[in-house]
Amino acid sequence: MSHKVISVIEASDLPKADLWLAEAQFGFRHVREQLDNTEGPLDILEVGCGSGILLSMLSEDYPNHSFTGIEPFGDGFSALEELTSVVSGAGVEIEICSYEEYGTDQKYDLIYCVNVFEHVDDWRHFLTWAAGRLKDGGTFFVLCPNYGFPYESHFRIPIFAGKPLTHRLFRGHIERFEEDQDVVGLWNSLNFVKKGEVKRFVRAKASELNIELFDQTQIVDDMVSRVADDAEFRKRQAFVGNVAVFLRKFGVFRILKLFPNFLPYMKLSFVKGGCRHV
Repeated sequence: MSHKVISVIEASDLPKADLWLAEAQFGFRHVREQLDNTEGPLDILEVGCGSGILLSMLSEDYPNHSFTGIEPFGDGFSALEELTSVVSGAGVEIEICSYEEYGTDQKYDLIYCVNVFEHVDDWRHFLTWAAGRLKDGGTFFVLCPNYGFPYESHFRIPIFAGKPLTHRLFRGHIERFEEDQDVVGLWNSLNFVKKGEVKRFVRAKASELNIELFDQTQIVDDMVSRVADDAEFRKRQAFVGNVAVFLRKFGVFRILKLFPNFLPYMKLSFVKGGCRHV
């Protein structure tokens, strides 16, 4: 895979550039799946686009589509701002605002967020907002951890009976991690969203939202493959990655897929009424 923005970032020597580049490459593989079998031009919005690396990669490969990104640079992610000026030189424009502040009535063919859904203050409000900004047949595409599985992947700790108790048990580790990694506020940004709760919300609001949910459980196999292929991810998630490889080797994932709400990561597509075109 070769993109101009990758060369720009690799030459920048900015801290954490490797991390953000690896995350963008992960997102690229999955968003590309949404676009490869479609005809343009499409109007596409990335929510929580960070410095715009993923947007730049996609706009380079799909020049007939229109790409927009919004990013508030919230708690725990201020370091991303250092990359913004570098990436903007590659031709990407970013609206610096939260989704609530994004003042537009435009409808989109595709709205997506990669490892962002778990950071919004109110995921129910965000999902409702996104559904309201889709064209008929458009898709809201989400990749994020599933807190129905008892593991917090940012801080690499087990979850005990929810966020408050987990914080009490691991407070020292959480505070040291935020200081060491320069991500103060990251813990507070997490909403501990669970796939089962998302499904129940969509069912309860079916007539209001007018969306159909597709749960793509094959993402777990993709995450295990990422352990082998992505050195940055392997370094950050060595323990859970090695456990996942072990479980797949002995066929345990086939059993876990019978209980999709408890898989550790989720890939969800919410399609707005009519036929899906993305």
